[in-house]
Amino acid sequence: MDEPGTVRPLDRPPIVVGYDGSSASDAAARWAAGTAQRLGRRVRMVHVMPWPVMRSTSGTSVLVGRDVLGHAAERLLEKACRHLRADYPEVAIEADVAIGDPVPILSREGAGALMLVLGSRGLGEVREEIAGSVMTHLATHAACPVVVVPTGWSARPGDVVVGVDGSAYSSSAVEFGFRLAEAAGVGVRAVLAWHDPQSTGPGDMLFPVSDLDALEEDSGAVLGAAVAGQAVDHPDVKTTEKLVHGLAAKVLVDESRDASLLVVGSHGLGLLRSLLLGSVSRAILRHATCPVAVVR
Repeated sequence: MDEPGTVRPLDRPPIVVGYDGSSASDAAARWAAGTAQRLGRRVRMVHVMPWPVMRSTSGTSVLVGRDVLGHAAERLLEKACRHLRADYPEVAIEADVAIGDPVPILSREGAGALMLVLGSRGLGEVREEIAGSVMTHLATHAACPVVVVPTGWSARPGDVVVGVDGSAYSSSAVEFGFRLAEAAGVGVRAVLAWHDPQSTGPGDMLFPVSDLDALEEDSGAVLGAAVAGQAVDHPDVKTTEKLVHGLAAKVLVDESRDASLLVVGSHGLGLLRSLLLGSVSRAILRHATCPVAVVR
């Protein structure tokens, strides 16, 4: 029996999985269930089914078997949940089928979630484009942290790597990374990629930097300040600070190779300014070899 005042998993925000039946979403569901088990949360599996409308050769809209498609989606979800319950019997797992556009539906789900977990790929070339745009939009705009799990992921030991840039979103990412590292019993590797000033477009003016040693020293101070408070709050988490001279995308993708999770802020300073606006974050989501958490 729960102690008086105890908050049970069913009373707390769930970990929501956007599930589409692909191998990537299977990996996402496994990651979510393992994380839910460590954090004492439940998993909510959501399959978003498009409106069952087809275009005939004459251009008219034809409503196809909504009930048939709905039942097929329910069977797909139930099969996935059955496997998860067998592997994670202590985790409460619920499932729901929704009809419509996945972006607003999953955005609403994320508003009441601890985190939203997605697979990095869908099914087929068309689904690849859809999954990519949905993933990018949600990672940029969702109200909760969004975790993208690569196809073929399997659990492995390794630090939680956190990308640091000194922004407020970066601070949220550091806090999130420490919480998950503590629950998993692994360390945190805080990484700040710094580089020489570069032009971002024609006509840009660059202030001369005569002392790169000073720039590196300032970057090191930003890195140290970012993790100082969390190291105090989570004394059992081994913390490593890593200052790397290089471009953020390459540095963080390289760091993901032996990590259990890579955490970045959804907006930041410099090259991590925005998930949608820059190639850096897209490269991280597409090429990181571990799950990537994007935190607001």
